[in-house]
Amino acid sequence: MRQSGLSRVPEKEQQDLIALARIGGRLVGPTTLHEVDVLAARLHEESPWMAEVTTFLMHHMRSYVRSGGVGLHLPPIILAGPPGVGKSWFARSIAEAAALPMHLIDVGAGTAAFRIAGTEKGWGTAQPGLPVETILQTHVANPLMVVDEIDKAGTITSAKGASSSLTAALLGLLDLGTAPKFECVATRVRFDMSRVIWVLTANDADLIPAPLRDRCRVFHMPSVTPDMALTFFDRLARDICDADGLKSAARAFVARQARLGRISLRQIARLVETLRSSDDGEPVH
Repeated sequence: MRQSGLSRVPEKEQQDLIALARIGGRLVGPTTLHEVDVLAARLHEESPWMAEVTTFLMHHMRSYVRSGGVGLHLPPIILAGPPGVGKSWFARSIAEAAALPMHLIDVGAGTAAFRIAGTEKGWGTAQPGLPVETILQTHVANPLMVVDEIDKAGTITSAKGASSSLTAALLGLLDLGTAPKFECVATRVRFDMSRVIWVLTANDADLIPAPLRDRCRVFHMPSVTPDMALTFFDRLARDICDADGLKSAARAFVARQARLGRISLRQIARLVETLRSSDDGEPVH
């Protein structure tokens, strides 16, 4: 304990670290070619417009499983496209299909670098980053981390002059050479972060810092088409009854707005939630 520095870590963190060291991190996701195909088919059924990403995932995972790999494995990817085209939603779909724990880190919140790398403000207030925290809590070695709006990344400077760069925080975790020996600044313990899955989203891939872009596979998402909008609506609203005709009216509204280019997948999701509230007996506003 003294040699590792754990004697300075609060007791709760000590217990979490010791439990993880004893048990190890599980690798969740496909273990056979059949399971890979089932996963890819589910993703394609839910988001057929994301066929390029789904095909890449399927080929990568089939090769990985053939080589003896276990669990969902995916190199860092960037989903680029205009707001509201379902970038974060698709990332969630991957996590749900593979039963992976997932966390969304919003770059616009201003504290994304700390949430990724952790904070070191003295042992009493130190806080691991979300990737390490997720592994400690779930004992899953390949959680999915979504970094939203990475094209807004920058450097934060505190009142005392200390700086925190989101790019610097991510680079060590995305690099295959450094990720296996990542040192948590809060606990001073090394973690193998090489199996963490990273999905970065951006409105404009050209604004992403080059060092990050070079470490990722970039996919450009299409704008919302009428077919995409209706497929998305039908997928989300399939469990809602249409006894009063509201669902049919909402679907027609989605089709009309999509033809005019005036609706996003995010707006469709909110519309479906409103329909679900009505289906549960609550008034529609």
